[in-house]
Amino acid sequence: MIIARNKLSPKELSEAKVLINCCQKYDGTYREPYLSNMLNFDPNMPAFFLYYEKSELVGLLTVYADDQDVEVAILVHPEHRRQGIARALFNSFEKETASFPIRSVTFQTERIFLENHPDFASNWGLIEDEETETWLGKDRRPYPLANVSNLEVLLADSSFQNQISQLKFQVFSEEHESREVVDRYVAEALKDPESRLYILLKNGQVIGTCTVDLSSNTNYLYGLVILELERGKGYGSYFVKSLVNQLIEQNDREFQIAVEDSNVGAKRLYEKIGFVKQTQVVYLNEKE
Repeated sequence: MIIARNKLSPKELSEAKVLINCCQKYDGTYREPYLSNMLNFDPNMPAFFLYYEKSELVGLLTVYADDQDVEVAILVHPEHRRQGIARALFNSFEKETASFPIRSVTFQTERIFLENHPDFASNWGLIEDEETETWLGKDRRPYPLANVSNLEVLLADSSFQNQISQLKFQVFSEEHESREVVDRYVAEALKDPESRLYILLKNGQVIGTCTVDLSSNTNYLYGLVILELERGKGYGSYFVKSLVNQLIEQNDREFQIAVEDSNVGAKRLYEKIGFVKQTQVVYLNEKE
């Protein structure tokens, strides 16, 4: 039985996390799919497809759609694979979302999964995208960090919303993100109980921002940007170290961060301050 949802109930969310954890342990994977529809372009679009056998959740398809080029992730319980569950979930996704303006579908997976399932991409008629991402992790050891008098790391509130959007748009417009998508990210991060939006102030002006997602078992840092004019001065490193130290005092989780493999400078920065590679995330596109 497949159930389509635009939002998971607390019970379904708990079941999904159990399934994800089971698959990660078996496959040696690390990336958790986003289990909210908060950033999707249409909150009414089904974003979660749950495959039950009797009363056990054995398959899950998630849809991440901040614009009309959507990403899907499919997880199937190790004991229920090769039974057509992944196909059934994807067929259900295509049927249930047919009336929504989806431009393209990209499958998100990890390098280790593809190495262990070498026929997966060809069986599904998929080709690997050039863009890949590395996920890095860090333990809970705090950084020795002296305060810098003109720098301040704060939890943002709505009074900073416009400044944060402006900064993010300057950076992400290079990646063809629209101002509408950037504004939605900032607005949702400010009101989402599972998110923390932080800013780096220099002499009272916003020169950096980073979001921390608390919906998984780690403090997941993403969307880290530093104003272009202020790069290369050690501010990114200071920002991350200060964030880590603050979060260590607030919860008992370890840390994750993702960086595009093309962003060599950022990757080097994270490794230099003690983040260690966990996995490479790979995107698969449908053949033309």
